Amino acid sequence: MNESATSRPRRSWVKPLLFVSLALNLVVVGAFVGRALAPDRPRWGDGVAGPARGVIGAPFARALGPGDRGALHDMLTGKRSHLQASRGQLRDLLDDLLVALRAEPFLPDEVRRILQAQRGVAEERQLLGETLLLERLEAMSPDERSAYADRLERSLKRFKRR
Repeated sequence: MNESATSRPRRSWVKPLLFVSLALNLVVVGAFVGRALAPDRPRWGDGVAGPARGVIGAPFARALGPGDRGALHDMLTGKRSHLQASRGQLRDLLDDLLVALRAEPFLPDEVRRILQAQRGVAEERQLLGETLLLERLEAMSPDERSAYADRLERSLKRFKRR
């Protein structure tokens, strides 16, 4: 028996398939590396979670340095019961709004009252956030405040691009 009769037939599709697979893997790795090295992306630890995001807004909180963000978090921890109560109020008002929207007959004055109450609670939370942020800004040196403004500007430019 000769050797060509016992050898397997060559599959012409294997090499192109391996090439495509390698190319796709390189694209995925390149995307991750590019994202990690992008100069204007938020870094690990820049994330804003918890009450700070809901009270002063993510761009303003994210622009704070780690020490100021920690101090803001500590200040908000002292207000935790108030924040939880206002969050509960907003949740209850949202439930009331859903009931009012489904009610027959529809009562626009009731919906208006609920929306005004929601606005009042939200304004109260925003005022607390503004007060605490201003306290942090007042404690900063001029250079720290300028650096904060630069970070905030970068954050807002990133937001505009979306």
